Formats: sequence, C-alpha cells, structure tokens
Amino acid sequence: MDLGFKDAAVLVTGGSSGIGRATAIAYGAEGARVAITYNSRKDAAETVATEIEDAGGTAYVVPMDLAAPETIATAVASVVEHWGGLDAVVANAVDWGNAEFHDRPTKVEAGRPEWWVPIMRANLEGNYHLVQQVAPALRRSSHGRLVLISTDLAERGLPGSWPYSAAKAGLHGLVASVQHDLGADGVLVNVVMPGITLENGAHRVIPQPALEQIAAGFSARHLPETTELADAILFLTSPRTKAIQGQILRVTGGTLLPA
Repeated sequence: MDLGFKDAAVLVTGGSSGIGRATAIAYGAEGARVAITYNSRKDAAETVATEIEDAGGTAYVVPMDLAAPETIATAVASVVEHWGGLDAVVANAVDWGNAEFHDRPTKVEAGRPEWWVPIMRANLEGNYHLVQQVAPALRRSSHGRLVLISTDLAERGLPGSWPYSAAKAGLHGLVASVQHDLGADGVLVNVVMPGITLENGAHRVIPQPALEQIAAGFSARHLPETTELADAILFLTSPRTKAIQGQILRVTGGTLLPA
C-alpha cells in the first residue's frame, strides 16, 4: 500500500538510534524527505542519514537538546527552511537524566529536585516547546501529522522512574488538549506507546530462550521490534489516515500476564 509519503517533509527527533532510527529509515523507504535530530551522537545520526538515503529517501541532520528550548526552535526553523515546510513530526527524543535507574531512589520522598526536575522539564516541557515550534508548519500542510512517543511506564510505572513516568504521562494530557486546536486546521495528533521494544537483531545479543521467557509474560507472547513501532508511527502519520485523532496507540505486546 502506498502510504503517501513520496517527497513528504518529515521530522523525527532523536533519530540516531532505536525507534527513531527505525522510523526515519522507514520514511526513507517511502520516498520521504527525512530530517533527524541528535543531541550528542552526531556520528550515529550521520550513519542513519546514509541509511535513509540508501532506502530511497533524502536526509537532513540537525542538533537538538530537549532540555534547551532555544535549540528546539533553531532545529525546527532549520528543517522548515531546508524542506520548505513540514508534513509529519515524530517527537521521539528522550532525556533519561544523569542518574542510572539503579542509582535512583525508589522512595518518592528521597528524590532530590536536582535529579527529577531536569527529567520532567526535558521530557514534558521540551516536547511542549517542540509542539509549539512545529505547529505553524503542520497547520500549513495539507495533511499535517504529529505523533508523540510515550512509554507504558506512564501507565504501569516502575520503581524509581516516577519523574520519567509522570513526564511521559503528561504527553497524554498534552495530546488530549492539543488535538482540539490543531485538529481545527486538519492536523492529526496522537500518541504511540511502546513497551519493552527490541532493537532489530536483538536475538543475536539476547539468547532466544530469554527472549521467549520475556515475551511469554505478555498476552501477545511477542515483544515488538523497533521496525514494528515504525510501522505504527507511519500508519498514524500517513495522509491515508484521516480520522484517528487524540488516541494512544499501545504497541506493547499486550498486557502483562499475572505472575
């Protein structure tokens, strides 16, 4: 099926690895003009740009830091000028903060503002700034589409992840409200919620029995790979999709089964 992305102008934030990389390459395979952002891994982003072009698309690489609103504005302005507009935006970039999960307190009262405030600001406020910056270009498109990438931790949580989970849950509320404003100009706004997601070829790193054991804990008995997340994102951002608005698409392998 032709998804209608030939020569479409697309922005994927955090496109140097993981879901962002898979999505950017998938857009490239559809003949899109794909801009990707990176924070610190310029070399990885440039590698993905080559992969986009090898797949049949056109690539553009720009730096952006979710924690620095001025870089968001600069990145979006650069992409809009380079492509002459924007048809689809995938807000995939993430800021994990400075502390590893195993170093983070599991007791909420033990959390220090210098740890949780930057995580909240980058992942919630940073994406709000991004939405503000891309909105004018998406309104001008004949089929503007915006997808924000969340996480199932926004619903099921994880000890020590409460600021990150709360920030991602905030994206759900953001989309629920923004859909009314942008929808008036024909822009569709949705959330894609991944769960445990495997990089392509994870079976070469993680023993197959271990993968099967993890997958058995979900109702689909399957763990999605990054390419499957990309399929869902392209579906929601396609001009062929016209009536899916303000929704949370859960691509998690189903619900966790009782222990």
